[in-house]
Amino acid sequence: MDILIWVFIAVIFTIFELVTGTFILIWFAVGSVVAAVLNYLGFDIYVQFIAFAIVSLMLILSTRRFADRITPEPTKKTTAERLIGKHGKVIRKRDDNNYIVNVNGEEWSATGENNLDVDDEVKIIGIESIKLIVKKID
Repeated sequence: MDILIWVFIAVIFTIFELVTGTFILIWFAVGSVVAAVLNYLGFDIYVQFIAFAIVSLMLILSTRRFADRITPEPTKKTTAERLIGKHGKVIRKRDDNNYIVNVNGEEWSATGENNLDVDDEVKIIGIESIKLIVKKID
């Protein structure tokens, strides 16, 4: 295998890392560089592949916890998660525990206490799948 192939592979992994920002692909690029150096030194193709795999795997395993620690939690919540704590109004009753609730001008499916009626004010206390969990405001 020619040294230029390893260099090309390293460049491709580096470009993909820059595009995705996963902090994983860069280690495959480093493994490719190590394999390119071994190719330059005249080592067998099998040694190059083994070194590529071992170096890449060791770097991934040794830096994964560090990467998880320094990567911040996403600050944006999904639309439904932002509704927790907000107030809404029951606009339609489907059955004993299922309702349609208007929150911030949007209609949502909701589940909650079985004593809710149309026009009751409710508070969103949670989310279950795509349904809001609501509680009547006293």
